[in-house]
Amino acid sequence: MTRITWQEDSTCNIVASNDKGEILGWLIHERTGRFMHWCWYQCEDIRMSPGCLQEVRDKQKELYKRK
Repeated sequence: MTRITWQEDSTCNIVASNDKGEILGWLIHERTGRFMHWCWYQCEDIRMSPGCLQEVRDKQKELYKRK
């Protein structure tokens, strides 16, 4: 069961929202040290269950495979 809806914004970041349309955070492709990573930035006052966080990790893995 997926709880998070993903959309690419105009700056090629991936925006996460819930079924109420609330923005949860962003995945941003950025340099972290020597390599590029999809980093998760969660909105202030948003709390996520382990299941939702797993969806974020799964999305990061999916984006890495797209290269």
